Amino acid sequence: MGITDARRMRYRIAQFIQAVLASTTSLNAAEVAEVRAHLPETAWPLFSAMSGTDRRHSLRVLHALQRSGAVHPALAQAALLHDCAKHEAVRLWHRVAVVVVKAFRPGWLARFADTSAPVRTDWRYPLWAHVNHPQRGAAMAAAAGCDPLAVTLIRHHQDVGPAPTGDPWTDQLLLALQAADDDN
Repeated sequence: MGITDARRMRYRIAQFIQAVLASTTSLNAAEVAEVRAHLPETAWPLFSAMSGTDRRHSLRVLHALQRSGAVHPALAQAALLHDCAKHEAVRLWHRVAVVVVKAFRPGWLARFADTSAPVRTDWRYPLWAHVNHPQRGAAMAAAAGCDPLAVTLIRHHQDVGPAPTGDPWTDQLLLALQAADDDN
């Protein structure tokens, strides 16, 4: 195992521990007020429906962006809601499975992209939901009245490659969101 592999493994173990701990602690009143200040009232149900792990993760993403400078309101909304579509089906053990599958069978999960959803009781549904959460989350954020730029950022937050949106300013915000998401 190389140094990079060992670092990645330590990062994933730390991420798993963080997720377990986050699932047992609720946001305090100040954190709830902070989140509400960034979201339209109609989007609060999307955030509150997320797992404790995802709420904590989203807040860490927002805080990482804030540490790097002023945060555009749409970027703050995207930071808080980028994983909102995972709440229905993606549990911690599914996330572990996704990491393992990506490590040993890269590309295998891609077969779930742009396919019809399996029935919710099918073992493949959580994997489908994980792969398709950016598009589904963007649709949910749009329906909840979020800024159109936030919707675009949510839709593309898992994209790889140069200039996913084609707009330099939007892509700059997207890269900041992706970096904060990857680090948290």
